[in-house]
Amino acid sequence: MLRLAWRNVWRNGRRSLINVAAMSFGLAAIMFGQSMMKSLQGQLIEKATGSFTGHVRIQRRDVDEPKFPDKFMTDPGRAAKLLQDDPRVLVWGRRIQLTGLVSAPKMSLGALICAVEPEKERAITDMATYMKEGVYLEGQPKGAVLGRKIAKRLDVRLGEKVVLMAQAADGSMGAEVFRVVGLQETGSESFDGQMVWIGLKAMQELLGRPGQANQLVAKLKDIDEASAVAADLDAKLGPGPIGALSWRSIDREIIGIQAFQDGLLTVVLGVVFAIVALGILNTQLMSLFERVREFGVLMAIGARPRWIVRLLVAESALLGGVGTSLGLAIGSGLIAYFGRRGLALPVGDAFKYFLPFPSVIYLRPSWGMHAFACATVFLVTLLATLPPALRAGRLKPAQALRHV
Repeated sequence: MLRLAWRNVWRNGRRSLINVAAMSFGLAAIMFGQSMMKSLQGQLIEKATGSFTGHVRIQRRDVDEPKFPDKFMTDPGRAAKLLQDDPRVLVWGRRIQLTGLVSAPKMSLGALICAVEPEKERAITDMATYMKEGVYLEGQPKGAVLGRKIAKRLDVRLGEKVVLMAQAADGSMGAEVFRVVGLQETGSESFDGQMVWIGLKAMQELLGRPGQANQLVAKLKDIDEASAVAADLDAKLGPGPIGALSWRSIDREIIGIQAFQDGLLTVVLGVVFAIVALGILNTQLMSLFERVREFGVLMAIGARPRWIVRLLVAESALLGGVGTSLGLAIGSGLIAYFGRRGLALPVGDAFKYFLPFPSVIYLRPSWGMHAFACATVFLVTLLATLPPALRAGRLKPAQALRHV
């Protein structure tokens, strides 16, 4: 039967090639879209967690906005020990983030002042890689790193001094002079135009909060364990004022973007599957009308109706197997090519206000989704052939033999 089905598939080579091409290019397009969407989401998560958020945070539960905690942990020692003892944590560090005022001789501007432990922060985030002038904060106890845009607005240059002001622990306005030791250029409006980076100890002195921080940020060995690690840490911390959050609970806008993109991808997949199904259905209907007399002869010499049905299903299975295999090869080749060369897209402009993001996406295969797409295309091919196959099985030999 398989040999006969294979010969029947290529009796009308042009029509079969058109259907194979439709299936293969449709499947390749599905795989390319899946890879592009998931690669974009992966890079977005990497940049969000790698430039600011971190994988897991420990901070006060009663903050208004988890992404920018404004309340202090007066004794973060127990939480720090939990991070230190967790084997899933690669590196962690203390931070203070507060809105404050940065003043230069000609102008004063509001800014987000980020105080970090420089050696640890270099491993937690990639902000040290965006230095365009000067040095990062290591070995600079009273040094400040500014984005080029905020430095330009303040009209300050490398080596000049600025005054940072923020509300101290006693309610007064703390102020301290810092020297600009580095300028960053990330391409992000928020980072380059609103953020100032200084050392943690200098910030604690400015605020009169020795040993305090408003967040502990951790980078994990595996980001996929972020939710589990946060849940474990939160359970160990108990019902007190301090809790643990994963990046999913902090960067909630990214989760919303993912949900929207996944929904859009589902709609596109449905359209492609429908096109494949209609193509196969049309092919089999055409084949049925052309071969009615042939089916009548087969039935007249003893072929049972279910044998005719199985023959048509086998033909579709062979057609679907060829189309799926070719589509898998084309899709894998495209993903591998753009995984090496990168795909230039204007996504950097879309995200640049919120975070540094490149305009080149490096595709990565998502084999679970690709396997689902291949199986679905093949299954759609088989299902689409059932109506004409069942119709062929109901033919009457005498009427089929008279068909012209």
